[in-house]
Amino acid sequence: MPKTKLLITDGLSSEGLQMLETSGLFDITFHKSLEKDALKAALPTTDAIVIRSATKMTKDLFALAPKLKVVMRAGAGVDNVDVPAATANNTLVLNCPGVNNNAVAELTVGFIFGLLREIPRATSGMKQNLWEKKELVGAEASGRTLGILGFGAIGNLVGKACHALGMKVVAFDPRAAELSKKPEFSFVQSWTSSIDEVFTTADMVTVHMPLMDSTRNLIGAAQFAKMKKGSYLVNCARGGIVDEAALLTALENGTLAGAALDVFAQEPTPKDYALVQHPKVICAPHIGAATKEAQHKVGLAAARYLIEFYQEGKTSTAVNRG
Repeated sequence: MPKTKLLITDGLSSEGLQMLETSGLFDITFHKSLEKDALKAALPTTDAIVIRSATKMTKDLFALAPKLKVVMRAGAGVDNVDVPAATANNTLVLNCPGVNNNAVAELTVGFIFGLLREIPRATSGMKQNLWEKKELVGAEASGRTLGILGFGAIGNLVGKACHALGMKVVAFDPRAAELSKKPEFSFVQSWTSSIDEVFTTADMVTVHMPLMDSTRNLIGAAQFAKMKKGSYLVNCARGGIVDEAALLTALENGTLAGAALDVFAQEPTPKDYALVQHPKVICAPHIGAATKEAQHKVGLAAARYLIEFYQEGKTSTAVNRG
């Protein structure tokens, strides 16, 4: 029986790659950061593909892939995959939910400390031979109110950690009525199905929602106008949820004391992008899942789900039905 022609474009942990090779199911072509022209050339003969966030599976690419049966997104979000185009092409889209949760939650908490204590500015100043002790009077997390937008697994982890630091937690989630009844979430001070209520209440808002049509530019000028002067915003979820022009205005008019961003509407960001260059912004190049532990786990998960599909026909993480 011929092996499945599997293309891996954005890298995979050595353990995950070994698992795929050991299965004997796949004829593997491994490219790290495959250029789009090379990807177009490879797709007509590809049966399955493993991607991370760098490869964008667009409608035009699916049109070049008549044999493509599976797109494995080695991560949780599938906003870089045109899922309707995949479905029209009879291509199953699989993902790896949950494996990056802890890594993203820890980066979020790190950003919170970075904002409140201005750690990046302090480090930069020291390296420039500055001693800005009097200028670097920060704020403590304890006693402040954290607003969490989206109370899935990552939002839950962030909430627990920040509650342990002495923060009051308020949470927005469409499932608020259901989640508020769970005793394990009793640390949440208040639940709401209104995003605006979180913005009027919180000293700091952190975003943990997926990017979809209903959340694109969900957070904009109207929401920032409701925030307390001197508040903070953290986004380690997806670029495109926050209106970046409105965020820049909120930083410049003093509504926000700072913002921490791991994700952007355009990635990589444009050269000298005003939001990245802003002195009140600390940022990172979408590294939420970039820990050794998360990379290990996602590699194994991607391999396991692919093997299950081709051995047993299981599709427990399918986001469509091909």
